[in-house]
Order: sequence, then structure tokens, then C-alpha cells
Amino acid sequence: MFQERRQGRLSPGESQRSALIVAWRQEPGAVGPDVVRSLRRHFGLDTAAEIEPTDFFSLEGVAIRNDVIQFPVSRFYTCGQSGPLVFLSDAPEANHYEFLSKLLDTATDRFGVTELYTVGAVISAISHISPRRVFGIVNRPELIPRILESGVVTGMDYETPHGGGTSISNFLLWLAKVRGLAGCSLWVEIPFYLAATVDPMASKRMMEALDKGLHLNVDLRAMDIPIAETNQRLYELRTQNKEVARCLELLERGIMLSDEESRTLAAEVIRFLHRR
Repeated sequence: MFQERRQGRLSPGESQRSALIVAWRQEPGAVGPDVVRSLRRHFGLDTAAEIEPTDFFSLEGVAIRNDVIQFPVSRFYTCGQSGPLVFLSDAPEANHYEFLSKLLDTATDRFGVTELYTVGAVISAISHISPRRVFGIVNRPELIPRILESGVVTGMDYETPHGGGTSISNFLLWLAKVRGLAGCSLWVEIPFYLAATVDPMASKRMMEALDKGLHLNVDLRAMDIPIAETNQRLYELRTQNKEVARCLELLERGIMLSDEESRTLAAEVIRFLHRR
């Protein structure tokens, strides 16, 4: 069931949104929420509709963060008068087909969406100072030239983890194809040791791809601040922890870490970045 969250009816101009951007809250590196925050800063987002969680999420064992209970949320947002339609959601736990069908029904029938773009992340054995590549998978070959112009890499060979947001994105891409809706699944590289925290550089790289592909003309300079802050924090950790410094140097030289080294690096980075 969809619930109207705005007062009054949408104007004819607002009802037509050619592009839909789908982002998942649990994506590694917090890429999905970061992309939505960037769009909010530029356009201002208005809540337009919501998918009720009852049939798709278990309400038992919900997360609590900073003493606040976190219920699953699946909301559509409009970006100003002419921006894309945005959908930010937890990945459904059950009835995936029905959930994605409702998503597409509202996007196409109510807002007139004709193109779909999903935002995802790929965990990679790169360092945080490495350039982030954005990979793309399309459901129509005619979309390939456009995403190549946006600096997106095609022809990627990657198996998505079961139950992850990227798996849901691929399911959504297939369902869109069945319905005749053009779509592209975008995945940005994230260093494995930043997957459980935030990677602002990956978020900016994803926004750059969306900005070029959809001609959004978004000012991305505000995203440079958290990038600089994260790099500075990791530099501080590197100077304080010899084992972290050694592991990062190996990654920067293109040398794979052992499983134990990878676990140690990830644990130290998360502990340090989350320390207040």
C-alpha cells in the first residue's frame, strides 16, 4: 500500500519524472544514503510516497542506533521541479517480487518514469587513495554508449553476495526489462576496510557518474569536505599504527593482503574512525 505524504496534489510538471534513482540504505560504504543526501542538498527533496513495510520486513529485532529505534523505510522523493525521482529503501527481507513490482508500478504509473538507475557498491582490494571506478550493467544495449560517456566501465565480471542490495538491484533491473523499462545498475568500488563505515570518495564518484549521465548539474564541492576529513583520519591512523601502515603500503603497491591482514586492517580502521 502506498501512502501520500505531501499536502495537496502533484502538479502536472511534477508528475513526469523521466529518471528514477534507486538507492539502498545498507549498501557498503553508505553510498546510497550519501547519494540521496547530495541530491537533497542540491534539489531539496519532498516525500512523495511510501511502501508500507508490513508485507516485506520483519518488525522483530529492529536495529537501535543512538537510543532511537530504526524501522525499515521505503520512500519516494521528488527532486524539485525537474530533478529525478528518488527511491531510498531498506532491502526487502521477503516477497521481493511483489516489493519491486510496487516500486516500478508507482514510478511508471504515477510519475511517468522511463529510465531506471540503481546505486550500489563493489567491495574491492584497493586503497582509499586509489581512484574509484564505477561499473555499469544495462538491460538494453542502446544504453551502453551513454554510460560510457559518463566514465562508467562495462563488461564487469562480478558475483553479488546473496541478499545484498546489489542482488536486489539486479533483480530490479531484470524486472524493469520485462516491463520494457530501460535500466542501468551502477556499482562503485569501495576499499574493503571502508565497507562497514563510510566512503565519501566512492559516494562522490557515484554522484559524478549520475550527474554526467542525467545532466543534473549538481554542485559536488560539498562532498570534498568529508573526503578530506576521512583521508586525514586515515593518515593519523597510519602514523600511529605500524601494522596498518604496512598493510596500506602493500595495497598501494597492488599486493594482496592475507585474510588475517585484511581482517586486522578493517578492524583497526573501523575502530579508529568510530572513535570520538
